[in-house]
Amino acid sequence: MPMNERRKLGILTGMLIVIFIAQLLGLLGDINTYVYAHTPFVDSLWITLITDSASFGIFAVYVLLFVLWDLRRSRKLSRSTLNFIVSIFLGMAIVGVLKVLTAVPRPDEAPLSLPFFQALLNADYFAFPSGHTARASILACFLSERFPKYKLIWWGYALLVAFSRLLLHVHWFSDVLFAFILGPWVGMVVEITENWWLSHYRAIVKKLKLEVFDIE
Repeated sequence: MPMNERRKLGILTGMLIVIFIAQLLGLLGDINTYVYAHTPFVDSLWITLITDSASFGIFAVYVLLFVLWDLRRSRKLSRSTLNFIVSIFLGMAIVGVLKVLTAVPRPDEAPLSLPFFQALLNADYFAFPSGHTARASILACFLSERFPKYKLIWWGYALLVAFSRLLLHVHWFSDVLFAFILGPWVGMVVEITENWWLSHYRAIVKKLKLEVFDIE
């Protein structure tokens, strides 16, 4: 990874650490309350469609479409599609663990204390960070690499998803802020560790005789 990319990764890492520590120490409570109080509740069809476009089920469809597109075009996965898939799994694992560790209730929800593994099964009850925003941010990174000409559109979409979560009053400001930064951070981590995990992936594909899922 070039030096400027490593610097960018360092900056993103620092921002995530600061927000996470501030969240644990309760330092973001006032700004969260202020943003929540001054954000109108909007439950329109358009807002619902925007937020649902970043649901886990819809993202499974996105992944399937890009896999089919790659297989039709070259009979193998592209490196960017595989990185996208790995990023989604890593990002959602991080989101799930952080939701359980912080146990931040969503707006207007009561605090809930559960054993760790039971909390994992009910991770969606908790607010921090926003899974929808994280997925949208990861998608924006992937599309910006694949179709860089429309980079502003992809990141505009990710912002719309983040705002939709606030307008629906299902997340605090810190939830979407952390998740929005998490997307590019995950993408860069997947890229910088590619030499390690890609060899294991290829070994599994070869062992299962699924070479069609190897990359170009």
